[in-house]
Amino acid sequence: MEATITMPVKFDTESCDRNPYCPVVRACPTGAMYVERKTFRPSFDSEKCTGCGTCLAFCPHGAMVEE
Repeated sequence: MEATITMPVKFDTESCDRNPYCPVVRACPTGAMYVERKTFRPSFDSEKCTGCGTCLAFCPHGAMVEE
C-alpha cells in the first residue's frame, strides 16, 4: 500500500489575480478549485479538497497556501 501525503490548503483571495483562466482550476484533480459561473472568478470548495498539494505547484501568485 502506498502512503498518501495530504495537507490542508486554503485559498488566499487577496493574492489571487482572479483570472478566469486560472491554471489551478485546470490542474485540480477533484474540482475543488473552480470558476464561478456568475462572476467568472476562481473559487475554492474546501469540502472537495483532498489536500494533494497540486494547487501549490500550479498557482503562479501563491494564492494557494498550506494551513
